[in-house]
Amino acid sequence: MPKPFQTAWMVVLSACAATDPGSPAPEPPAPPTETSPATPTPDTPPTAPTTPPTAPATAQDLQTIDLALDLAALTATAAITARPDAAGRITLDVSGLTVTGVTVDGAPQPIDAPQGLLVLTAPGPAATVVVDYQFPARGPGAFDGWMPERGVTFLWPDFCANLYPCDPLMSDGVTFGLSVTGIPAGATAVYPSSTYGDGPAYLPAVAVGDYLTLPLGATTAGTTLSAYYLDRPAGLDRATQGTSWLVAAFDFFEQTYGPYGFGPTYGTVEVDWGWDSWGGMEHHPISHVGMFDFNDIEVQVHEAGHGWYGDGVRIACWEDFVLSEGTNTYITARALTAVGGPDLWPYYVDDFLVPSCETMGGYVNPIVMPSGCNDIVLLEDDLWSLATYMKGACYYGEVADLIGADALDAAIASFYQDHVHGSATMEEMLTRVEAFTDPADLPAVRALATDWLQTEACPVDYAARCRTRAP
Repeated sequence: MPKPFQTAWMVVLSACAATDPGSPAPEPPAPPTETSPATPTPDTPPTAPTTPPTAPATAQDLQTIDLALDLAALTATAAITARPDAAGRITLDVSGLTVTGVTVDGAPQPIDAPQGLLVLTAPGPAATVVVDYQFPARGPGAFDGWMPERGVTFLWPDFCANLYPCDPLMSDGVTFGLSVTGIPAGATAVYPSSTYGDGPAYLPAVAVGDYLTLPLGATTAGTTLSAYYLDRPAGLDRATQGTSWLVAAFDFFEQTYGPYGFGPTYGTVEVDWGWDSWGGMEHHPISHVGMFDFNDIEVQVHEAGHGWYGDGVRIACWEDFVLSEGTNTYITARALTAVGGPDLWPYYVDDFLVPSCETMGGYVNPIVMPSGCNDIVLLEDDLWSLATYMKGACYYGEVADLIGADALDAAIASFYQDHVHGSATMEEMLTRVEAFTDPADLPAVRALATDWLQTEACPVDYAARCRTRAP
């Protein structure tokens, strides 16, 4: 929930008067055109795990977490409402934190966190846990928490415990509130005061820098969009170019798949991740996009699309990664085509599908719908690859060609509306797609799932099959 003093839906706080913004950032590549968009990359992961993620009990339900962060003191308070597991326990990952105080329903608790897990006993079926703690200032090479030199937090995929007490499992969605103090003099902090609905543990995020705001407009449903760009050379040009189709695509998502679930506003904020400032991160309702991709139409729409798949509908297990990235890559291309924007399919095929299928230049080509549930460490597994994005998108593209894009839209919308703010599996999505398929076409639809999702080798004529959509 928003703090009482915060009246804006999306919080942009400045500290003191503006000062010298410092050295200008390197210039990004030339902006994409509608026929030649800039290179999309996977949502940027940490460069190396530095705090081993742990797995709290799965039966608990963390419902809300209100975070009050002091960036100067590196101290914070997390107020958590939760339902305990069947044994009456609430288990929190605090492996990257120094806990200084804990209460459960107002009663002080001993601070005991072996293996980085804080295990608390709840007196009833619901409890309020308040944790006072210190969080680390991570160096830019760590890339998994608050990085003051970069002015940004980064928690994906399961490094939430470097910023707050959490349950990193995707199956447990949480609604977050956020307030931030200790902002450096002359800087602006951009963050959401609330996420307004359940999302994954990596959802809360803060960006601090010399930000300026570009209002983008509103959708038919009334969602207001804004871009926050760094006050650097060509910053406004990057923001304007990258978001040129964002409102139209966002409107398509809302009108086609269902209402946006993370509040009345959406924002995209430019972040400096260093020399590798490419890609983006879906911290809805304010996504982070690397400064070298802030002018990228595809990346901007892709991160917005995660409000429907990835954040709006979470994956049940990391093995369901294609439900997030494959679905979102497809609806990104679908939205841009539908609103008259660039056709991404030839670009996807030539620049990413072909290298993945041929395993050229460091690209890999795994089975993108593997069996199991959280049996893998995503950042160490080949599932973390552009093949998952592209083969997933090609599956949906060929299904759309077979049953009709409108019918597939209806299946994706139905699934979203049934699972929004919850988690689901890719297997469940396949079943939903089949439910919107004419019985005569079921064998062909199932063969597409086998070809693209459940087989390591790409299909024969894979490039030609994925390159062009049916009219």
